[in-house]
Amino acid sequence: MTKLLLITMNKSHEEPIFQCFSLGKFGPSLPIKESGNDMDYGDSIDRNLLSILEENARVTASELARRVGLARSSVQERIERLERRGVILGYRAIVGRREIDQSVSAYIFITTALRATQRLFAVLRGYPEILTADAISGPANILCRVNVNFLEDLEALIEELARIEEIESVTYSVVLSNKINRENALIARKAQ
Repeated sequence: MTKLLLITMNKSHEEPIFQCFSLGKFGPSLPIKESGNDMDYGDSIDRNLLSILEENARVTASELARRVGLARSSVQERIERLERRGVILGYRAIVGRREIDQSVSAYIFITTALRATQRLFAVLRGYPEILTADAISGPANILCRVNVNFLEDLEALIEELARIEEIESVTYSVVLSNKINRENALIARKAQ
């Protein structure tokens, strides 16, 4: 089963906003500040479009138009404007994993100079094996959660990352087994 997630971006365009928030009510409950920067989500129609897309990013333009009471061309223009302004960062598929999935999960700890961290996040987005990448405190600057088919794939990924000039060191821990996983239930609940 494949589900889609809408990703938004803060006004500084430095970090995507991965938190989920409800756009179902258009009052004080709508977040208008992210990381201290004002984010303009547009008028009530734009916010309604965002709410619908957040629930199902594959809804057709015709269906969106019917639900917000506008012409399909107007809806398409509004979505394109939201994309240009960086409110809608993009769309991605969230692929459910089978219970018997034998892939390898690992956490990669990356150390880099602080001034290179943001540039490095842009590079890391190009690796589909990297499921999440977080800025962290401690000896490493970045924590990545990865999923690969084989240990050899993990080794190749680590070697490739180590060759990136901005990266000072790469360490990793392989996940032996997952004991608690609330992510899939959270994604399924939000998709309903």
